[in-house]
Amino acid sequence: MQMIVTSVADIWTKPSTESERDSQVIFGESVELLENLGTFSKVKSVDGVIGYVKTALLGEWSERHYKLSHQVRSEKLSFPFGSYVSKRDVSVFKLPKRYLRPIEETFIPVNLTRRFVGIPYLWGGTSDFGFDCSGYTQRLFRFSGTEIPRNSDQQSKASETVPDFESALPGDLVFFEGHVAFHQGKGRIIHANGHYSRVTETDLFDSSPYSKELLEIMEKIGRFKLKE
Repeated sequence: MQMIVTSVADIWTKPSTESERDSQVIFGESVELLENLGTFSKVKSVDGVIGYVKTALLGEWSERHYKLSHQVRSEKLSFPFGSYVSKRDVSVFKLPKRYLRPIEETFIPVNLTRRFVGIPYLWGGTSDFGFDCSGYTQRLFRFSGTEIPRNSDQQSKASETVPDFESALPGDLVFFEGHVAFHQGKGRIIHANGHYSRVTETDLFDSSPYSKELLEIMEKIGRFKLKE
């Protein structure tokens, strides 16, 4: 087992930064080392994504004690929201204690969503340096203590179906063709999207062209049971 020792490590589809970014892993997250190829290593992330990361960004796994509730920029390294840190990291990087949360502490994902409005959209992104749609939903669920799949189609298949918006609750996920969003209530969603190139809030029933387009490709409302 290896661990990410930089802010964010891209997982590439091939051992080259000219290939496609498939996903990301952030500081303190573990990966399974499948093969060391020199400059790149083939790895498998905890959510099952297999791809290539730069070997220099990997280190030996050590026990993690906390998760960061906010992005922290120290003199030596920037830590994205949700980074997993040790007591030694807290000391070495002088991390603010007010942002440390026990790894086992649980949260309600939807209560965190508005904090990230305006974060840039990034294909394959899973951090608050840049999210894609499912990287955004997965990161907030993961920080909150509930693990869900990486991609929107996988999340859709794994979630319990909610029949309609009248039955939908804040925190349910709304699935579209190739896209996913957090439901805020009454048809309002927050999502990382390429349309605005950032995390934005959208009212699906405001009759705007974008909302109409989304409703035309809407596939499902889904619900995950949260870890208590």
